[in-house]
Amino acid sequence: MPPALFVQEADGVCATELTRGPWAHQVMHGGAIGGLLGWAVEREQRQLGISQVCSRLTVEILSGMPMATYEVTATMVKGGKRTALVDAEVREVHGAGRGGRLVARASSQWLTPTAPLDGDPGGDGQSLPPIPAERADPGANPDIDYPRPGFNADAVDFRFVGGSTEEPGPGRTWLRLDHPLMAGEETSPLVRVATLADLGAAVGWDFSPSGGAYINTDVTLQLLRVPAGEWFYFDAATVVAPQGLAGTHTAICDQHGLLGWVLQSQIEAPAEIGFPGGMAASRNAAMREATAG
Repeated sequence: MPPALFVQEADGVCATELTRGPWAHQVMHGGAIGGLLGWAVEREQRQLGISQVCSRLTVEILSGMPMATYEVTATMVKGGKRTALVDAEVREVHGAGRGGRLVARASSQWLTPTAPLDGDPGGDGQSLPPIPAERADPGANPDIDYPRPGFNADAVDFRFVGGSTEEPGPGRTWLRLDHPLMAGEETSPLVRVATLADLGAAVGWDFSPSGGAYINTDVTLQLLRVPAGEWFYFDAATVVAPQGLAGTHTAICDQHGLLGWVLQSQIEAPAEIGFPGGMAASRNAAMREATAG
């Protein structure tokens, strides 16, 4: 296995095979891109020297991103004692050149809490289901050609309570990031959640009215406090509109209780994108059942 999802090199940040998504095996998963942008904005915010909470991180992926080396930059839009705004960009690197094509960007808001960040996070996690003992293995499904190593099958530890990444409809799962985001660095709580946030659409995905797939164009993560621990609980569902649009809403908890939410805008994917393996079989089965009914 690679040492992490990304490795810092002299000319930028290089994506490893752990970033690969299931749709196109040489293209990065959106979760890896979100984690990289979360890493960039957090590193920039820390220069303020103020203990703030990232209350919102919005990631926009402008095009498919192959596993390659990228230039990652962040800018302090506003630095204040009570609020801060930080943006980040990921650009292609062409040889020794800089400032290549923009392929992903993020904006973030940071707020200063009125109570110490090292105190009790509060909340009641007792109502949450326990973490199942059995780890899910998406790569074991014979109908789906998951890349190995890859993001879904190797970078993330899924423990499903209801549903799966191969079944349509609402889903509930505990999950954690199984590898560091950046080689040689400890992964912060924010970066862990930012890397996992895009998986809301994988946990709670559904079909379009025509039986097609949806792809999400953005990820907005809203947090109430600093995440605690490595395990996070996702309760995700997709709401479908008849115009070919949809939205996925995911409630996120850690073991202390409610942590925040993820919102993802979705559009019906072009037919050539298709489904990875068994997802097409699930779609066909659902359409047969609807026709029979």
